[in-house]
Amino acid sequence: MKNSITLKDIKIAQKNITGIVKETDLIYDYYSSKKFHANVYLKLENTQVVKSFKIRGALNAIKKLNTKQAKAGVIAASAGNHAQGVAYSATQLGIKSTIVMPNSTPLTKINATLGFGGEVVFGPSPIFDDANKLSKELSIQHGYTLIPPYDHPDVIAGQGTIGLEILKQNPNIDLVIVQIGGGGLIAGISTAIKAIKPSCEIIGVQTENFPAARDIFKGNQLKTNKRNMSSLADGIAVREPSKMAMTIVKKYVKDIVTVSEPEIEKAILWLAEKSKIVAEGAGAIGLAAVIAKKINISGKNVAFIISGGNINVDAFINACLNTMDWEHRRVVFKYWYEKKTFPNLIGNLQAVSGRIYKNGLKYHLTINDKLKYGWNELMLYAPSCKKSKSYFQALKRYQVKYQLVSKINWDFDA
Repeated sequence: MKNSITLKDIKIAQKNITGIVKETDLIYDYYSSKKFHANVYLKLENTQVVKSFKIRGALNAIKKLNTKQAKAGVIAASAGNHAQGVAYSATQLGIKSTIVMPNSTPLTKINATLGFGGEVVFGPSPIFDDANKLSKELSIQHGYTLIPPYDHPDVIAGQGTIGLEILKQNPNIDLVIVQIGGGGLIAGISTAIKAIKPSCEIIGVQTENFPAARDIFKGNQLKTNKRNMSSLADGIAVREPSKMAMTIVKKYVKDIVTVSEPEIEKAILWLAEKSKIVAEGAGAIGLAAVIAKKINISGKNVAFIISGGNINVDAFINACLNTMDWEHRRVVFKYWYEKKTFPNLIGNLQAVSGRIYKNGLKYHLTINDKLKYGWNELMLYAPSCKKSKSYFQALKRYQVKYQLVSKINWDFDA
C-alpha cells in the first residue's frame, strides 16, 4: 500500500466518484463575511446524500476492490459518517457492508447507516479506536476488506476531491480551514490545494478533548485521553490520527488550533441562526475557531468545510440552548404577582414588558402556567446579552419585583 498520495491520485478519485457523489455548493456567507471582515465561503458537504463528505473516500476505495474482495464484502469502523459512506457506496455497487460503531454513536447516524444497507455491530466503548480494533479482528475472521475511515491512500485521495472542487468553484480562495480527527480530510484537501495553488494556506482545527493531531504537529508529547472522554464533535473524536495523514499535514498545513465544547456549541447555533445551516459538531468546528478568535481571517477569502449534518435533534437543541444560556440570551427569573392592581407602570410586569416591546426591544416571555398570586417563574428569550440586560434594567427602573434564577454576572444589581 502506498504511504502517500499525489494530485494524480485525487484526479483519478474524482473520476471514480462522479455520478454517485455530488459536487457540493461553495456558498458565500454574508453575515460571517461582514462580522469577520473577510469573504467567507461554506463548502456544504452536509448536502451529500449521506449528509457528510465521507462518501468520497469510501466510494473511491470500494471502487478499487477486485472481484474476490467485492464478493466477500467490506467492513469499516466509524462514528457514523464514514459508516454511511461505506454502506451507501457498497449498496450502490451491490456489495455487502458491515459497520462497527462506538457505543455512543448518535441514533440518527445508526438509523441512517442501517437505512443505507449496512449491518451494524457496536464496539465495546464510546471511543473510535476501540471500534477500529474490533473491525480489524472481524476483517481477519470473515475475510472482509477493511475500508479505513482515514488511514488509507484511496480514502485520503477521495477526500481530496473537495480541494479540487473548492479551487474550481472559486480560484481566489487563499485560506481553507479544515477539521481534523484522523487526518484524512485535511491530508487530501491540502494535497490538492497545494498542488494547484501553493500560496493558499491550510489551517486545521480539533476539539480540545481530542487534540492528538495538534500535539503531534507541534511536537508535543501525545496525551492519553481519559477512557470516558467524549465530544459533541463525535466525528473527529480520535485518540491517534493516521501516520500517513500526519506526514502530509506536517508538509502542507500552516497551523492546528483547538476549540472547547462550548465554542463548538456556539458555532452550531451560529450556523443555524445566521446561515440557516444545520451542522454537526465536527462540521461547525472550523467556524468555531474563528468565532473564538483562535484564527484571524480578516481580509482573506476563506473556505470552511461544513463536513456533515448528522446530529441528533436533542444534541442540536441542547447546543443551541446551552449557548443562549451562556450568552445570557435565555434568562430564567421569578416575578412577584400581587392581588392589587396598578394604575400605572410601577410594579406591573405586563405593562412594563409591553412598553419595552413597543420601544423596540424584541423578546419573548414564556411561563409554564397562568400567572398566580405570589412568585411565578418565567423565561426571557432575547436576541443578545445586551438586550437581556436592557430588559431587566427596565424592570428595575419601574420597580417590578423579581428575582433572577439564572446565574448572571452583570455590572448592575439585578
